[in-house]
Parts: sequence; structure tokens; C-alpha cells
Amino acid sequence: MINCSVCQTENDQYSTICKKCGGFLQNRVPNLDLFDVLWKIIENPRNAFRMIMLAEHKNYAVFLYTLSGIAIMFAEFWHFKFGDRVENILLIFFLAILIGIPLGIALCPIASSIHWGLSKILGNKASFRNSLGITSYSLTPIVISLLFVLPVELLTFGMYFFTFNPPPITIKPISYILLIGLDIALIIWAWVLLVIGTKVGNQISLWKSILISSLVYGFLLFGLMAGGEFTLKMF
Repeated sequence: MINCSVCQTENDQYSTICKKCGGFLQNRVPNLDLFDVLWKIIENPRNAFRMIMLAEHKNYAVFLYTLSGIAIMFAEFWHFKFGDRVENILLIFFLAILIGIPLGIALCPIASSIHWGLSKILGNKASFRNSLGITSYSLTPIVISLLFVLPVELLTFGMYFFTFNPPPITIKPISYILLIGLDIALIIWAWVLLVIGTKVGNQISLWKSILISSLVYGFLLFGLMAGGEFTLKMF
């Protein structure tokens, strides 16, 4: 909570105008600078999410979801060993982008709505716009995986990264374990950021934030796995 310096009324932590006297409380951030916020996410996620909550516009939310959608498609192709079904890695690139972009755009309102709905059920003052900001910027590690880890995986294993015969772990076992371990660590980091963002943005307890974040990931994982199986049946 934040107290008004004029009338001493308690206001919401992210209010900019006092609800009683209309006095000025704090500056609202007009727009978010992508690289500044991403750096703050890494350096101090609590302050970063506080800035996101104060922002009038949740800039780049759809962009982050779009990149994450592409990353998810590459992960699906890896999980379902899509390389055993096609012979050209360029086709995997093309399909990952072709399907990943609309997937990310679709996930933007879906994931935000799930997060918002769960937050409302647990009795806090959540808003869809805040859930959009929290969920999108918590995907920062997924974007890092797409832009920095995936290229190394492709340069190291090529088409075999997406095949079962031969499995990539038999080609370069240490490199494979390290890279997959890094991917897993980045996914865990994304979940932790969602927990932190939920706690800071919705001003709720840690256990509620963990519950909401876990349910969001659970719902999305179930949907993505089912969707992945359906997509692969087309090939």
C-alpha cells in the first residue's frame, strides 16, 4: 500500500492518483523499453515487474509471445522427434515459424486469461492487462533459449537434434546433456519469474503465486502436448 502525502489515505501500491482526494502519488510509466525491462528482469525481477505494473501500455507483450510460440514449436519437434518424419531441416525451420507465430499470438490472450482468471478466483485485484504484462515478460528465458541456445544445438547436432534414429545423445552425449540441461534451467527460470511477477503484480502471498503459476503451466503444457500430437498426425 502507498499513503497519500496530502490526506494520508491508503491506496493501492500501483495507484498514481489518490482515490480520496485525487492527489498525486507516483509517476506512471507511459511505455516500456524492451531491452531496459529485459535487463531489469535479469538483474532485479521484482523491480522489473513493478515497472511493468506501472506501465500504461504493456509494450512488446505480443512480440514476446510470438517468439515464445516459435520456441515452443521447436521444442515440440524435438520432443516428438519430428526429424524422423521429414528429411530437410529447412522444412522444420519453415514449419516452426509458420505454426509458431500464430501459436504465440493465440497463447497471448489464452495464457493471460488463465492467469487472470486464477488470480481472480484466489481473491485479489488482478486485471487482464496486468496478467498480460506478467506472463509475457516472464517468458524472457524462453526467448533467450530460442535466440542463443537453439542455434548452438542446431550447429552441434543439425537434423539429428530432432531424430530418434540416431538419438542425438549418442552423437555428442556431454554436449547434449549440457544443452538440454540449460533448456530445462531456462524453463524453470521462466516459471520462477512468473511466480515473482504474480506475487509482485497481484500483491498476494508466495504460496498463492506458486499455485497460480503452476496451474498456468499445467494447463498450457496439457494443451500444447495434445496439440502437438494432433499436428504431427498431419505428417
